[in-house]
Amino acid sequence: MAHRISGTVNKALDILDLFQHRIGGLTATQIAVGTGINKSTVVRLCATLAGRGYLQRDARAMFTVGSQIESLAKVFRSQFDMENTVRPVLARLRDETGESTSFYVIEDNARVCLYRENSHHNIRHVVEEGTRLPFKEGVVGRVLLAFSGTKGSEYQIIRDEGYLDAEGREPFTASLSAPVLTKSGYLIGALVISGPSSRFSPEKRKAAGVLILDAGAQFKKLLPDRDCNN
Repeated sequence: MAHRISGTVNKALDILDLFQHRIGGLTATQIAVGTGINKSTVVRLCATLAGRGYLQRDARAMFTVGSQIESLAKVFRSQFDMENTVRPVLARLRDETGESTSFYVIEDNARVCLYRENSHHNIRHVVEEGTRLPFKEGVVGRVLLAFSGTKGSEYQIIRDEGYLDAEGREPFTASLSAPVLTKSGYLIGALVISGPSSRFSPEKRKAAGVLILDAGAQFKKLLPDRDCNN
């Protein structure tokens, strides 16, 4: 019985996971194809999820993310108790560089975009708050690995520079990332500035490097310290 319940829960979570990188809705058939779950089971689970507010169903029988997901996201963000400190810094970096800024934290084997301030440009790099991405991928992942103590010349160079300037995770994007550390060197997360490589040129990224290092220094003063051994 417990095994059957566990299997049902996993299927429901697989359905929710399908919406992580999708803005539009999905039909029951599309969900079944995307998850490999039998369509009749998908219909039943989606009805349950919709009834609890985790999904919502429109007149076209399309399922989209429900408001309960955002409620949980707010609870998740509140656990870090840093929004009032982080958001103003992200907004300032966005205004100074013209590009989107984000703050990532490590959760298990993933990195999560906890806070985001989008560029005002029509063409911009887009990531939603709450997005989970592979820990070891992208500019942010390499910075997190470097300041988590990962050995190797590549990571030592990042530690020596204090930040990483490289092509982004997606084609035609460029990113700049730096760690957020406490006074004692405890790794809290990472900042990233990202935008289209056609606009966020090497020259602009060089100037942004000074700004992101200044932001990191500001966080050291603002965030409560933690013991590196904890």
